[in-house]
Amino acid sequence: MKSKYVTALLAFFLGWLGVHRFYLGQRLLGVLYIILLFAFGISFIVALIDFLGFLFMSKERFDFLYNRRYFEDDYQEFLEKRQKKYKSGAPVKKRSMKKSLVTAKSKREGVVQMKQKGKELFNNYEYHEAVEYFKKILAIDSRDAATHFNLACSYAILENKELAFRHLGLAVENGFDDFERIKNHPKLAYLRVQVEWDDFYRNRFRASPPPLDSPRTDILSRKKGRDEEGLELKDLESGTEMVKEKILVKLKKLKDLRDRGEISDTEFSEEKGKLL
Repeated sequence: MKSKYVTALLAFFLGWLGVHRFYLGQRLLGVLYIILLFAFGISFIVALIDFLGFLFMSKERFDFLYNRRYFEDDYQEFLEKRQKKYKSGAPVKKRSMKKSLVTAKSKREGVVQMKQKGKELFNNYEYHEAVEYFKKILAIDSRDAATHFNLACSYAILENKELAFRHLGLAVENGFDDFERIKNHPKLAYLRVQVEWDDFYRNRFRASPPPLDSPRTDILSRKKGRDEEGLELKDLESGTEMVKEKILVKLKKLKDLRDRGEISDTEFSEEKGKLL
């Protein structure tokens, strides 16, 4: 932690050598003062201006400029609390910098551990348990794009398209820009066969998800018409709805494999015939 008053005193007595700037970690500025001293002899004037600036600078402003990294994520909360106490006239208690550092560090370590545990459960096909860990992470940091993406994959596997679309959109809004991964990720295959996917894709994965209580409007509701491969969906009307969904998901996966060149057209046709 840097002290406002120590900085001011260094600027007054040794500022002509830039010592106060070295103290603040601004080494380039400190070197500049030395150059000004020997080249123009004006570093005394600049140091005096700095002394007055630091002397009359508020503690909050000094902390914001030179001590912000010590507060980390709690800095905004710290400022808000100080501001409320000033307005109410209550005495301001000094915040424990060490406690803030420990709290922030513990929070980061906890998030990292939860991410690792969530991914481990996801890879072990324990999707419901993984969802709970990912939700805990978002309760701490609601703008974690990677966690939103992992949640979208989990909900897609669990065939909860509303929440899957929602978290996939939030992932993109918060900086997830690997669109090729979204288009080809096998865990999102269930979403790519939904009727909402086309609009979602055209809007660069930012379309608002349908209401959670909306009726099912997936691709199976279109009992007539054709899919991308010319397959008449009326041919899939037999059997339970779950069987239909699984067939469509498998067909989509086959198409993705063919488009990526992993299987030939002949292999694609043979596998599609077996599914039907």
